Amino acid sequence: MQALSLQRKKWFYGCLLIITGLLIFIANMMTPAAALAAGTDTLEITGDGVTTPLTLTREQLESMEQYQHVYSAINTWPTKKWYVGKGVKLRNLFEQAGMTEEAKLVRFTSSDGYVVNLTVKELLEDKRYYFSGLKGEDSQDGDGHVPGSAANPEEVEPILALVSVEGSNNPDYMNDLNSLLLMLGQRAVTEQNGNLFSKYVNKIEVLTAEPEKWDAPQANPVSGEVPAGSMIALSNAHMDDDKVYYTTDGSTPTLNSPMYNWIARRWWSSRADDLGKVNSPVGPINEDTVIKAITIGPGKYDSDVVAFTYQVAGAASEPGTEEPAPMALNDVAGHWAYDNINNLVAQGCISGYPDGSFKPDSTITRAEFATVLVKAFKLENNEGKAFNDTAVHWAKDYIATAASNGLVNGYEDGTFGPDDLITREQMAVMIVKAAKLAPAAEVPQFADSGSISAWARNAIATATENGIMRGYSDNTVRPGGSATRAEAVTVIINALNKTVE
Repeated sequence: MQALSLQRKKWFYGCLLIITGLLIFIANMMTPAAALAAGTDTLEITGDGVTTPLTLTREQLESMEQYQHVYSAINTWPTKKWYVGKGVKLRNLFEQAGMTEEAKLVRFTSSDGYVVNLTVKELLEDKRYYFSGLKGEDSQDGDGHVPGSAANPEEVEPILALVSVEGSNNPDYMNDLNSLLLMLGQRAVTEQNGNLFSKYVNKIEVLTAEPEKWDAPQANPVSGEVPAGSMIALSNAHMDDDKVYYTTDGSTPTLNSPMYNWIARRWWSSRADDLGKVNSPVGPINEDTVIKAITIGPGKYDSDVVAFTYQVAGAASEPGTEEPAPMALNDVAGHWAYDNINNLVAQGCISGYPDGSFKPDSTITRAEFATVLVKAFKLENNEGKAFNDTAVHWAKDYIATAASNGLVNGYEDGTFGPDDLITREQMAVMIVKAAKLAPAAEVPQFADSGSISAWARNAIATATENGIMRGYSDNTVRPGGSATRAEAVTVIINALNKTVE
């Protein structure tokens, strides 16, 4: 009986420990959400650029003079948005903290670790505006690479908002979920400032360190003699928040000049279908031209202005009759797939990146491969199967076309996985179907043939038998490995050549 009682006690305390653990787990899961919903409760202002470091509570911030305004913003996708914010002017906070004349840089740090750096000049000295005509004539326009109207701008103050709303100009929707929120206007109607709207700011460092200067833009091809119709790619080191502005009329580029890299590098893979149209190369160059360019971005001084001078070789064609010359790719010289890459690029089936690179050894997604395949084989844009995860994807029409032509089936759960990296065996299945090749008589003979999925075995045999796809030097085919852009281009070129034999 004593042993039984002891066993029951152990059982009881064991259950009690489990229940306690579950309660602690639930509390821990709920606490961050509650804290996040409440926003940041204190603000620290520090650094060697202030004489009186401060720590301010939300109540103290609320007791200060409040400033409210609508803000126009564009993010780096790019998408246009309205914001409304109400809070404390930054210049009032810096005055209270005793900002010195030596202050050069301001660093905003959020409770989630996000950091925004801004020079004192761009934050406090440059005028920033709310552009009511940001979206142009269509108030629903979200296309951030189409310049809106810069007419009748209203100067606005940079603030830390205690209440705000994103995506609306109605102050009735303001709440404190994102506070403290850094908000600042645009210096030009095309400036991408939305990425600077930092949530949950809890620390501001005012620093006297001299900001660095952004790297100057580069051009591909470089200055010199070029064929009529040449397209010029501009680039800089990051191609992200650092924006390249340029002119072709001999004037000095500024924030109000045309922007080259509207889509930031962080979105390139997601916007592959729009990239070449939005981040469009300069040209065609049909007469002697000077392109001047500058890099402008947050947290650093503007780069030096650079000039690229082009002389057009030979006599100019009749305006409107010349074909644009393909943009030179700067990272494929000497690559084993050089000819195939240039061939498919020239056909307009695939493009390089806005910095003039192709990245031949980078991976390629299922959506990207389907898109290139549809373009290369000139498949009709029929109504195809709608997958659960492609309705709003940039490649939905190409995926639907590939499905209607029997090239893709998707997964068993009704998804397509457009952003999954395509494997070599998936690529083999799609290319064999596109080329309409007769099934191979023999099974594939590779050292790793046993790892080929049953559904892909015949496709790999057919692709290798027809010379469309090859194994590696170690006699493997690596069916589950991710295909590269160079491999994808090569199998498509091989398949196209096979269909015309």
